[in-house]
Amino acid sequence: MDKQIETINQIRKFNRFYTVNMGFLNANYLGGEYSVAETRILFEMNIRGMCTQSDIVKILHIDKSYLSRIIGRFCAMGLAEKIKAEDDKRCVKITLTEKGKAETERLIELTNSRIGEQIARLSVGDCDLLCGALNTAIEILEKGEKENANHSI
Repeated sequence: MDKQIETINQIRKFNRFYTVNMGFLNANYLGGEYSVAETRILFEMNIRGMCTQSDIVKILHIDKSYLSRIIGRFCAMGLAEKIKAEDDKRCVKITLTEKGKAETERLIELTNSRIGEQIARLSVGDCDLLCGALNTAIEILEKGEKENANHSI
């Protein structure tokens, strides 16, 4: 079997395993009212503080009109707000409100708890192996991304 096809199959196998075990296929991630995409957007907004929708689009590779609808929903729910930039009134910044920050922290705790349940049975050595394997996967895939970006210039 061609090594690339074998690698594709292994990545897909892992994705199938992980998406099912983490509950990503449920309509409402973590039993809440948010999809996986919405939860991820809240996490990114929490990390970045004040940012633009373009920042989130670039980070998550998400459709900008889809993101716009989600941000509109977050604003209507009181989780986020839009603020005109002081230096450029055409630029609109987005940020989480205090309610949005609290909700995101709640989701982070739920996520950490879910992951904790998944790894509770692992030994310290298994945790070390898992962390090493995950870091290796990230490093290899990031290297491939950078190489592809360099070839497209």
